[in-house]
Amino acid sequence: MPTASRPMGVFILGDVAPANVVSLSQQVERCGFSDLWFAEDYFMLSGFSCAAMGLQATEAIDVGIGAISNRVRHPAVTAMEASTLANAYPGRFTLGIGHGVPFWVAQMHLTPKSVLGSMREAITDVKRLLAGESLTQTGAYYCYDAVSLTHPAPELQVLGAAVGPKSVDLCAEIADGMVLSAMAGPRYVATVRERIAKVRRERGLPEDVELVTYAITSVGEDRAAARAKVRPLIALYLGAMGETLITGVYDANEALAGMIEAGGAAAIEADMPDEWLDWLAVAGTPEDCRTGIEALFDAGATRVVLCVVPSEELPTQLDIFGSEVLPAL
Repeated sequence: MPTASRPMGVFILGDVAPANVVSLSQQVERCGFSDLWFAEDYFMLSGFSCAAMGLQATEAIDVGIGAISNRVRHPAVTAMEASTLANAYPGRFTLGIGHGVPFWVAQMHLTPKSVLGSMREAITDVKRLLAGESLTQTGAYYCYDAVSLTHPAPELQVLGAAVGPKSVDLCAEIADGMVLSAMAGPRYVATVRERIAKVRRERGLPEDVELVTYAITSVGEDRAAARAKVRPLIALYLGAMGETLITGVYDANEALAGMIEAGGAAAIEADMPDEWLDWLAVAGTPEDCRTGIEALFDAGATRVVLCVVPSEELPTQLDIFGSEVLPAL
Protein backbone atom coordinates (compact mmCIF):
# COMPACT_ATOMS: atom_id res chain seq x y z
CA MET A 1 0.00 0.00 0.00
CA PRO A 2 1.10 3.64 -0.42
CA THR A 3 2.81 5.22 2.59
CA ALA A 4 2.12 8.55 4.26
CA SER A 5 4.53 11.39 3.59
CA ARG A 6 4.63 12.14 7.33
CA PRO A 7 5.76 9.73 10.10
CA MET A 8 2.69 7.74 11.11
CA GLY A 9 2.64 4.93 13.62
CA VAL A 10 0.38 2.39 15.29
CA PHE A 11 0.25 1.71 19.00
CA ILE A 12 -0.40 -1.87 20.11
CA LEU A 13 -2.58 -1.80 23.23
CA GLY A 14 -1.87 -4.09 26.17
CA ASP A 15 -5.04 -6.14 25.70
CA VAL A 16 -3.72 -7.59 22.42
CA ALA A 17 -2.88 -11.28 22.77
CA PRO A 18 0.90 -11.92 22.77
CA ALA A 19 0.42 -14.52 20.04
CA ASN A 20 -0.89 -11.76 17.72
CA VAL A 21 1.97 -9.28 18.16
CA VAL A 22 4.05 -10.61 15.27
CA SER A 23 1.24 -10.74 12.71
CA LEU A 24 -0.05 -7.29 13.69
CA SER A 25 3.47 -5.85 13.47
CA GLN A 26 3.80 -7.20 9.96
CA GLN A 27 0.40 -5.79 8.99
CA VAL A 28 1.35 -2.35 10.33
CA GLU A 29 4.36 -2.30 8.00
CA ARG A 30 2.41 -3.76 5.09
CA CYS A 31 -0.24 -1.03 5.41
CA GLY A 32 2.36 1.69 4.93
CA PHE A 33 2.96 2.97 8.46
CA SER A 34 6.45 4.15 9.36
CA ASP A 35 6.28 3.38 13.10
CA LEU A 36 5.18 0.70 15.53
CA TRP A 37 4.89 1.52 19.24
CA PHE A 38 4.33 -0.49 22.38
CA ALA A 39 3.58 0.71 25.88
CA GLU A 40 4.35 -1.24 28.99
CA ASP A 41 1.01 -1.12 30.77
CA TYR A 42 1.41 -3.19 33.92
CA PHE A 43 0.58 -6.06 34.02
CA MET A 44 -0.25 -6.70 30.38
CA LEU A 45 2.51 -6.82 27.74
CA SER A 46 6.24 -6.36 28.25
CA GLY A 47 7.53 -3.35 26.34
CA PHE A 48 10.98 -4.78 25.62
CA SER A 49 9.71 -8.23 24.65
CA CYS A 50 7.12 -6.78 22.29
CA ALA A 51 9.61 -4.36 20.76
CA ALA A 52 11.97 -7.26 20.10
CA MET A 53 9.19 -9.23 18.41
CA GLY A 54 8.14 -6.21 16.37
CA LEU A 55 11.67 -5.48 15.20
CA GLN A 56 12.32 -9.08 14.21
CA ALA A 57 8.98 -9.39 12.43
CA THR A 58 9.41 -6.30 10.25
CA GLU A 59 11.86 -5.13 7.61
CA ALA A 60 12.43 -1.42 8.04
CA ILE A 61 9.88 0.42 10.19
CA ASP A 62 10.84 2.13 13.43
CA VAL A 63 9.79 0.49 16.69
CA GLY A 64 9.43 2.38 19.93
CA ILE A 65 8.54 1.73 23.55
CA GLY A 66 6.40 4.51 24.87
CA ALA A 67 6.83 4.15 27.71
CA ILE A 68 8.26 2.12 30.56
CA SER A 69 8.11 3.33 34.15
CA ASN A 70 11.50 4.41 35.45
CA ARG A 71 10.67 2.70 38.75
CA VAL A 72 10.25 -0.93 37.71
CA ARG A 73 13.80 -1.57 36.48
CA HIS A 74 17.12 -0.27 37.68
CA PRO A 75 18.38 2.20 35.04
CA ALA A 76 21.42 -0.03 34.44
CA VAL A 77 19.09 -2.88 33.44
CA THR A 78 16.96 -0.54 31.31
CA ALA A 79 20.10 0.70 29.54
CA MET A 80 21.28 -2.87 28.94
CA GLU A 81 17.96 -3.96 27.45
CA ALA A 82 17.71 -0.84 25.30
CA SER A 83 21.29 -1.06 24.04
CA THR A 84 20.76 -4.68 23.04
CA LEU A 85 17.86 -3.77 20.75
CA ALA A 86 19.54 -0.59 19.50
CA ASN A 87 22.66 -2.51 18.44
CA ALA A 88 20.73 -5.43 16.96
CA TYR A 89 18.53 -3.10 14.86
CA PRO A 90 20.55 0.10 14.28
CA GLY A 91 18.49 3.20 13.74
CA ARG A 92 15.15 1.47 14.21
CA PHE A 93 14.53 1.55 17.98
CA THR A 94 13.44 4.37 20.32
CA LEU A 95 13.04 4.20 24.11
CA GLY A 96 10.50 6.14 26.15
CA ILE A 97 10.74 6.45 29.95
CA GLY A 98 8.06 7.95 32.18
CA HIS A 99 6.78 8.00 35.73
CA GLY A 100 4.42 5.08 35.27
CA VAL A 101 0.72 5.09 36.11
CA PRO A 102 0.65 5.89 39.86
CA PHE A 103 -1.79 3.09 40.69
CA TRP A 104 0.37 0.41 39.06
CA VAL A 105 3.56 1.76 40.60
CA ALA A 106 1.86 1.75 44.02
CA GLN A 107 0.81 -1.88 43.52
CA MET A 108 4.52 -2.74 43.39
CA HIS A 109 5.32 -0.51 46.40
CA LEU A 110 7.63 1.57 44.21
CA THR A 111 6.11 5.01 44.60
CA PRO A 112 8.99 7.50 44.98
CA LYS A 113 9.03 10.42 47.37
CA SER A 114 9.68 12.63 44.35
CA VAL A 115 8.39 11.51 40.95
CA LEU A 116 10.45 14.24 39.31
CA GLY A 117 13.60 13.30 41.20
CA SER A 118 13.25 9.63 40.36
CA MET A 119 12.69 10.29 36.66
CA ARG A 120 15.55 12.78 36.48
CA GLU A 121 17.96 10.22 37.91
CA ALA A 122 16.71 7.39 35.71
CA ILE A 123 16.72 9.17 32.34
CA THR A 124 20.02 10.92 33.02
CA ASP A 125 21.72 7.69 34.11
CA VAL A 126 20.33 5.66 31.20
CA LYS A 127 21.60 8.24 28.72
CA ARG A 128 25.05 8.34 30.36
CA LEU A 129 25.33 4.54 30.26
CA LEU A 130 24.18 4.43 26.64
CA ALA A 131 26.84 7.02 25.81
CA GLY A 132 29.52 4.65 27.13
CA GLU A 133 30.18 6.12 30.57
CA SER A 134 31.05 4.05 33.64
CA LEU A 135 28.99 5.03 36.68
CA THR A 136 30.06 4.88 40.30
CA GLN A 137 27.69 6.99 42.36
CA THR A 138 25.01 7.01 45.02
CA GLY A 139 21.76 8.73 44.15
CA ALA A 140 18.52 9.23 46.03
CA TYR A 141 16.96 6.34 44.10
CA TYR A 142 19.62 4.50 42.08
CA CYS A 143 23.20 3.55 42.94
CA TYR A 144 26.11 2.18 40.87
CA ASP A 145 29.50 0.63 41.49
CA ALA A 146 31.62 0.66 38.32
CA VAL A 147 28.64 -0.06 36.04
CA SER A 148 29.18 0.23 32.29
CA LEU A 149 27.64 -1.34 29.20
CA THR A 150 29.55 -3.84 27.08
CA HIS A 151 27.53 -2.64 24.08
CA PRO A 152 26.80 1.08 24.46
CA ALA A 153 24.39 2.79 22.04
CA PRO A 154 25.18 6.51 22.01
CA GLU A 155 22.86 7.24 19.07
CA LEU A 156 19.75 5.83 20.75
CA GLN A 157 17.06 8.44 21.41
CA VAL A 158 15.60 8.41 24.92
CA LEU A 159 12.26 10.20 25.17
CA GLY A 160 10.44 11.29 28.30
CA ALA A 161 6.78 10.48 28.85
CA ALA A 162 4.72 12.72 31.09
CA VAL A 163 1.68 15.00 31.25
CA GLY A 164 2.07 17.79 33.80
CA PRO A 165 3.90 21.10 33.24
CA LYS A 166 6.78 20.38 35.65
CA SER A 167 7.33 16.97 34.10
CA VAL A 168 7.24 18.45 30.60
CA ASP A 169 9.90 20.97 31.64
CA LEU A 170 12.05 18.17 33.06
CA CYS A 171 11.76 16.12 29.88
CA ALA A 172 12.69 19.18 27.84
CA GLU A 173 15.86 19.52 29.90
CA ILE A 174 17.11 15.92 30.07
CA ALA A 175 15.48 13.88 27.28
CA ASP A 176 15.67 13.81 23.47
CA GLY A 177 11.98 14.60 23.14
CA MET A 178 8.67 13.37 24.50
CA VAL A 179 5.95 10.80 24.05
CA LEU A 180 2.62 12.58 24.56
CA SER A 181 -0.20 10.65 26.17
CA ALA A 182 -3.24 9.49 24.26
CA MET A 183 -5.83 12.29 24.36
CA ALA A 184 -3.16 14.89 23.57
CA GLY A 185 -5.28 17.27 21.49
CA PRO A 186 -3.81 19.88 19.14
CA ARG A 187 -3.96 22.67 21.72
CA TYR A 188 -2.13 20.53 24.27
CA VAL A 189 0.48 19.50 21.68
CA ALA A 190 1.11 23.15 20.82
CA THR A 191 1.38 24.07 24.51
CA VAL A 192 3.92 21.31 25.16
CA ARG A 193 5.88 22.24 22.05
CA GLU A 194 6.11 25.85 23.26
CA ARG A 195 7.19 24.80 26.78
CA ILE A 196 9.86 22.48 25.43
CA ALA A 197 11.20 25.13 23.07
CA LYS A 198 11.36 27.70 25.89
CA VAL A 199 13.19 25.41 28.30
CA ARG A 200 15.68 24.21 25.72
CA ARG A 201 16.29 27.72 24.42
CA GLU A 202 17.05 28.94 27.94
CA ARG A 203 19.56 26.11 28.40
CA GLY A 204 21.21 26.55 25.02
CA LEU A 205 19.90 23.21 23.72
CA PRO A 206 18.58 22.49 20.21
CA GLU A 207 14.84 23.19 20.09
CA ASP A 208 14.14 20.61 17.37
CA VAL A 209 13.19 17.43 19.29
CA GLU A 210 10.90 14.46 18.75
CA LEU A 211 7.30 14.93 19.86
CA VAL A 212 5.62 11.55 19.43
CA THR A 213 1.88 12.03 19.88
CA TYR A 214 -0.53 9.19 20.61
CA ALA A 215 -4.13 9.53 19.42
CA ILE A 216 -7.10 7.39 20.43
CA THR A 217 -8.58 6.38 17.11
CA SER A 218 -11.47 4.63 15.44
CA VAL A 219 -12.28 4.85 11.73
CA GLY A 220 -15.28 3.73 9.69
CA GLU A 221 -17.81 4.92 7.16
CA ASP A 222 -20.39 5.40 9.93
CA ARG A 223 -19.11 8.52 11.68
CA ALA A 224 -21.34 8.24 14.73
CA ALA A 225 -20.48 4.59 15.27
CA ALA A 226 -16.74 5.23 15.02
CA ARG A 227 -16.90 8.10 17.50
CA ALA A 228 -19.02 6.05 19.89
CA LYS A 229 -16.25 3.44 20.05
CA VAL A 230 -13.68 5.88 21.46
CA ARG A 231 -16.01 7.43 24.01
CA PRO A 232 -15.74 4.73 26.75
CA LEU A 233 -11.92 4.68 26.64
CA ILE A 234 -11.66 8.46 26.77
CA ALA A 235 -14.04 8.49 29.74
CA LEU A 236 -11.99 5.80 31.48
CA TYR A 237 -8.74 7.71 30.96
CA LEU A 238 -10.25 11.03 32.04
CA GLY A 239 -11.68 9.43 35.16
CA ALA A 240 -8.32 7.91 36.06
CA MET A 241 -6.21 10.98 35.26
CA GLY A 242 -8.52 13.66 36.62
CA GLU A 243 -7.85 17.33 35.95
CA THR A 244 -4.66 17.77 33.93
CA LEU A 245 -3.18 20.16 31.42
CA ILE A 246 -4.60 17.93 28.65
CA THR A 247 -8.10 19.13 29.45
CA GLY A 248 -7.00 22.36 31.12
CA VAL A 249 -5.88 23.89 27.83
CA TYR A 250 -9.53 23.62 26.72
CA ASP A 251 -10.86 25.14 29.98
CA ALA A 252 -12.66 21.87 30.66
CA ASN A 253 -11.25 20.97 34.09
CA GLU A 254 -14.10 22.41 36.11
CA ALA A 255 -16.67 20.49 34.10
CA LEU A 256 -14.54 17.35 34.27
CA ALA A 257 -14.23 17.61 38.05
CA GLY A 258 -18.00 17.84 38.33
CA MET A 259 -18.49 14.71 36.24
CA ILE A 260 -15.92 12.79 38.26
CA GLU A 261 -17.63 13.79 41.49
CA ALA A 262 -21.02 12.85 40.03
CA GLY A 263 -20.04 9.31 39.08
CA GLY A 264 -16.54 8.90 37.70
CA ALA A 265 -15.96 7.37 34.28
CA ALA A 266 -19.59 6.38 33.84
CA ALA A 267 -20.74 9.97 34.35
CA ILE A 268 -18.03 11.28 32.03
CA GLU A 269 -19.04 8.86 29.27
CA ALA A 270 -22.69 9.88 29.60
CA ASP A 271 -22.25 13.62 30.04
CA MET A 272 -19.12 14.83 28.25
CA PRO A 273 -19.94 17.06 25.29
CA ASP A 274 -19.37 15.60 21.86
CA GLU A 275 -16.94 18.46 21.29
CA TRP A 276 -14.51 16.77 23.69
CA LEU A 277 -14.09 13.95 21.18
CA ASP A 278 -12.86 16.51 18.65
CA TRP A 279 -10.18 17.60 21.13
CA LEU A 280 -9.14 14.26 22.59
CA ALA A 281 -9.49 11.70 19.78
CA VAL A 282 -9.08 11.13 16.05
CA ALA A 283 -12.30 9.36 15.16
CA GLY A 284 -14.95 9.20 12.48
CA THR A 285 -14.82 8.74 8.74
CA PRO A 286 -11.48 8.44 6.88
CA GLU A 287 -11.74 12.15 6.04
CA ASP A 288 -12.43 13.03 9.71
CA CYS A 289 -9.35 11.06 10.74
CA ARG A 290 -7.17 12.67 8.08
CA THR A 291 -8.24 16.11 9.31
CA GLY A 292 -7.57 15.17 12.94
CA ILE A 293 -4.12 13.79 12.15
CA GLU A 294 -3.18 16.88 10.14
CA ALA A 295 -4.22 19.09 13.07
CA LEU A 296 -1.80 17.23 15.36
CA PHE A 297 1.06 17.65 12.90
CA ASP A 298 0.21 21.33 12.45
CA ALA A 299 0.33 21.75 16.25
CA GLY A 300 3.89 20.42 16.39
CA ALA A 301 3.76 16.63 16.54
CA THR A 302 6.71 15.02 14.74
CA ARG A 303 5.07 11.58 14.71
CA VAL A 304 1.40 10.66 15.17
CA VAL A 305 0.74 7.21 16.59
CA LEU A 306 -2.76 5.76 16.36
CA CYS A 307 -4.22 3.86 19.32
CA VAL A 308 -6.98 1.96 17.53
CA VAL A 309 -10.02 0.91 19.55
CA PRO A 310 -11.39 -1.60 20.04
CA SER A 311 -8.30 -3.80 19.70
CA GLU A 312 -10.25 -6.64 18.08
CA GLU A 313 -10.92 -4.32 15.12
CA LEU A 314 -7.25 -3.45 14.67
CA PRO A 315 -6.68 -5.63 11.55
CA THR A 316 -9.75 -4.20 9.80
CA GLN A 317 -9.05 -0.60 10.75
CA LEU A 318 -5.39 -0.89 9.74
CA ASP A 319 -6.50 -1.77 6.23
CA ILE A 320 -8.83 1.25 6.11
CA PHE A 321 -6.09 3.59 7.30
CA GLY A 322 -3.63 2.08 4.86
CA SER A 323 -5.89 2.41 1.83
CA GLU A 324 -7.95 5.53 2.58
CA VAL A 325 -6.12 7.76 5.08
CA LEU A 326 -2.34 7.44 4.76
CA PRO A 327 -2.17 8.15 1.02
CA ALA A 328 -3.97 11.46 1.58
CA LEU A 329 -1.59 12.72 4.28
